[in-house]
Amino acid sequence: MYIEKVNLENFRNYESQEINFINGINLFVGNNAQGKTNIIESIYVSAFGKSYRASKDMELINFNKDFFRINLNYKKNNINSKIEIFVDKNNRKSIKENGVKISKIADHVGSLLVIIFSPDSLDIVKGSPSKRRNFIDVICSQLSKSYLIAYQEYMKCLKLKNAMLKKDILDKDYIYILHEKMSEDIYKIVRSRNDIINKLLKKSKIIQSNLTNNEEDIDLIYQTDFLNKSKDEIKMYLDEHLYIDILRKSSVKGIQRDDLLININGEDVSKYGSQGQKRTALLTLKLANFEVFIDEKDDIPILLLDDIMSELDSKRISFLLKYIENYQSIITTTDASFVKDVKNIVISSVKCGKVE
Repeated sequence: MYIEKVNLENFRNYESQEINFINGINLFVGNNAQGKTNIIESIYVSAFGKSYRASKDMELINFNKDFFRINLNYKKNNINSKIEIFVDKNNRKSIKENGVKISKIADHVGSLLVIIFSPDSLDIVKGSPSKRRNFIDVICSQLSKSYLIAYQEYMKCLKLKNAMLKKDILDKDYIYILHEKMSEDIYKIVRSRNDIINKLLKKSKIIQSNLTNNEEDIDLIYQTDFLNKSKDEIKMYLDEHLYIDILRKSSVKGIQRDDLLININGEDVSKYGSQGQKRTALLTLKLANFEVFIDEKDDIPILLLDDIMSELDSKRISFLLKYIENYQSIITTTDASFVKDVKNIVISSVKCGKVE
C-alpha cells in the first residue's frame, strides 16, 4: 500500500495544492507554521474521517472559505483506489471510497492503514492512561471493523448510564439492561486489546533489544478488571459496583479505566525512565505497531512522521531511516541535515501553504 497523490482544496492553509508521493521517503522541509503538519493531517483525516488535532471538522476549513475537500489516491495490491473527504461550513460531511458514499465510519477505517508519530505521541509513554488506551484502540479499530463497532456501542451505553446516574430519580432496571449490552462489548474489546498487546510485546522485545544493544528489556502489561471473565461474570461485576456508581454519580468500572503499563528492565518507564528511554520506548511501540499491521493485514502501512527527528538522537535517527528506507513514509522537519546517504527519498520545500 502506498499513496500516489493528495489534492487539497481549502484545507487549512492550502487553497489548492496537488502533492505527489514516491513509494519511499517523502521529506517535507520548512519553517514552523508553513503547512508541513497540515499535509500529515490531511492523510490522517483521509484514513480516519477525522483529525487528530482538531475537535471539530469545520476548524479544518481554510479561513473565509465555505468548505474543504481532500482527494487522496493510493494503490493497494496493485489496485488504484481513491478517498474523498468533504466538509462544509454547515458541518455537512461526506466520505467516499472510489466514488461510493460511506455512511458508517466503521466501514471506512482500516481501508488506508496509517501510523502517526509526532512529538505528542510521547504522551503514550509518559501521559495519562487515556493516551495509551487510544493507542491500542486505534490499532484494534484499523484491524477490525467489529472491534470499532463494539467500542462505539459501549461508549454510547456508557454515556447513557452516566446520564442516568446524574438524575435525581434513578432507574436501576434501565442500568441493568445497559450492563447486559456493555458486558457483551467489554468481552469483545478486552479480548481484542489483550491479543494486540501480546502481539505488540513480541515485536517490541526484538526492536527494543536492537535499539539498545540488548541493554534494555521492554514489557507491556495490560491492566483491566475483565481479563479472563465471561460475559455473565462481567455483567455481575458491573452490577455489584452499581452502588458505588450511584454514590459517585459516575461509572467507576469499565474498559474506560483500562491501562497499558510499559516497563523497561522491570521499572515503569513513565515514572522512572529517562527522556531517552521514553523516546526509545515510543519508537519501539510505533515500529512494533508497523510490524503487527504487516502480519495481520498482509499489507504495508504508511508511516506519518511529523517533526519527530528533533526528538531523536543521531543513533535513533539512523536506526529509523534504515528501518523505513524500503517503505513509504511522509516526514516533516525544519532541518534536513540528518539526511545523509539516504536512498529512495524525495525532498520538498513547504512555504506559506505551497509545496515545491
